[in-house]
Amino acid sequence: MLWKLFTSSMLAGAVSAYRSTSSSSLAISPPTLDVVMDPSKDVTPVRCVVVGGGYTGSKLAYMLDSMFNVTFIDEKNYFELTNDIIPIIANPWSELNEEACRRLLVLHRYYLKQANVLTGTVHGVDENTVTLRDGRTVPYDLLFITVGERKPYPFATKQRTVSGRVQELKNFNEFIGTCKKVAVLGGGPVGVSLAVDLARNRKDLKVHLYHSKPELLPALPTTSQRYALETVEKCDNITVNLCSRVTDVTGYDALGRRVNETSTSMLSSLLKPLTGWLTWGTSPDEPSTFTVRYEKMHFAPRPRQSIVNQAYFGTRQPQLTSNTVESTGEEEGYDYVFSTIGDVPRPIVSGKGCTNILSEHEMPDGHYRVSTLMQLYCRPNIWAVGRCNNIPRVRGYGLSDVEARTVFRALNSVVHNPTERFMHSRDGLDLRRLNIPRMLVRLGSDDAVGSTPWSGAMVGLAAVHEFMQDRNFLVKEFQKPIFYKRQDAAKVKQRISNWAAHEITDIVDFSHC
Repeated sequence: MLWKLFTSSMLAGAVSAYRSTSSSSLAISPPTLDVVMDPSKDVTPVRCVVVGGGYTGSKLAYMLDSMFNVTFIDEKNYFELTNDIIPIIANPWSELNEEACRRLLVLHRYYLKQANVLTGTVHGVDENTVTLRDGRTVPYDLLFITVGERKPYPFATKQRTVSGRVQELKNFNEFIGTCKKVAVLGGGPVGVSLAVDLARNRKDLKVHLYHSKPELLPALPTTSQRYALETVEKCDNITVNLCSRVTDVTGYDALGRRVNETSTSMLSSLLKPLTGWLTWGTSPDEPSTFTVRYEKMHFAPRPRQSIVNQAYFGTRQPQLTSNTVESTGEEEGYDYVFSTIGDVPRPIVSGKGCTNILSEHEMPDGHYRVSTLMQLYCRPNIWAVGRCNNIPRVRGYGLSDVEARTVFRALNSVVHNPTERFMHSRDGLDLRRLNIPRMLVRLGSDDAVGSTPWSGAMVGLAAVHEFMQDRNFLVKEFQKPIFYKRQDAAKVKQRISNWAAHEITDIVDFSHC
């Protein structure tokens, strides 16, 4: 038996050795010197620059990675979903928090196979290049502005690495553990979710929620608003202050002296990470307690609607009557103040000696004026996508996802259709379909509210399931990326150049402005 096995192995080895010597040939013949030196064979790929590493920018960079030569510019080297930070800072710190941070913070290099990732801040944009603060210049053929909006600390950070961000969140979590009383300014999705999580996970912490409207979550349908308010009021350590417009936040040092800050700068400073507050030995120049001053506004309901009118138009919200202030008040002794007032745009600001051609497209409120295809007027090769544009719909992950996919679909049609020379306005955003927002708000670990265009208002267990599905959909391509084959650079270059030579910006697309 052994000699048969030995004989067969020797025979197989001899046959394989013969095949390797007789049939060893290259699948592709090496290029000759004439081909290598021929300049006509050189193709400069389409240079695509994406500025901003939020959800929209990361999504666009991922989708365009196999199509163009992408340069991705962000102030940090990782992707972070803002809403995932809420349970990390609300739950007392443990090993699970650190493990969750490591899973939620995804390096840009992990989901981008070909793109060039640059860490820096943009200080200028001209006709052909983007200038960084350190003097580097990045040429572009297609430019995508996805700078988003200004976020408050701790949802915004200056830490550029994952390890630095994890340590920062740990320090802040331990700092919140020492607080006895905090204020949350803003009754939107982040403010409500943060207040509920803090109250449920830290029973000894008193949370005061301030909101300038008569209902929480004003962007959601009435059913979701009422459910959210009932859920918040069930928490014994939450005090809800509706119709309360915050006018001033004053900080006091450890000796009880007022910190030399004006009301405007103190309120705006809540948007910045002041690391001095997070140290155990607080500097005398840093505030240790805060006082919130507010105005109680008067809202008058609209005339009563008929059932048919409510079914067609929805329940109308109360309206502010001539800025009537019923009373003023103040609350002292806050250990920290969370500013979750959203929709604060942060357009690109030109540095010293730098040109910024984007400034002429800024609206008075700071958003970029775009078409329904997210293009700037008379600059069809520049897009402003995400929360930085002026699309008049509820800004959130749902709208950002729709905008990113709309832009990708339009560019994909140009690249794969040899006769395509224009991006048709009919392929842009249909604002009528975006009247009902796609927004899910987490209320603790086992409750949620929200709405989607296909289901309307959602509350309770159904909203929790929809929230988990929506979140998995948002982060799936970052945590488990699928890399696609690189497209032919010559074909892409030819069709994009042909499109750029004929493309115009349809002024009808700006009718929503």
